Amino acid sequence: MSGSDEHQKGQMIPAYLRDGSLIYYPFGGFVKREVLTYEQYVKLMFIDAFSQSDDGAAWEDISSNKVLGVFMRGEYFVVLSEGKPIMVQ
Repeated sequence: MSGSDEHQKGQMIPAYLRDGSLIYYPFGGFVKREVLTYEQYVKLMFIDAFSQSDDGAAWEDISSNKVLGVFMRGEYFVVLSEGKPIMVQ
């Protein structure tokens, strides 16, 4: 995932719910953590890599991690802090 979205907007991605089940919704893009208020947080799964550059250079492997996301307007968004996804347990 990068600013140009390796996961194309609208592609279905899974997230863990609190009960441990997986549910799929479209990928909506990225959102900065500091602008969030009362959104529903989720753990996004199966994200292989992330790049901070729009040209997709310097990919960072994050495939062994779950990524913090939010569910907004019927889509999942990756939450960014200082331009990078937030890894969760």
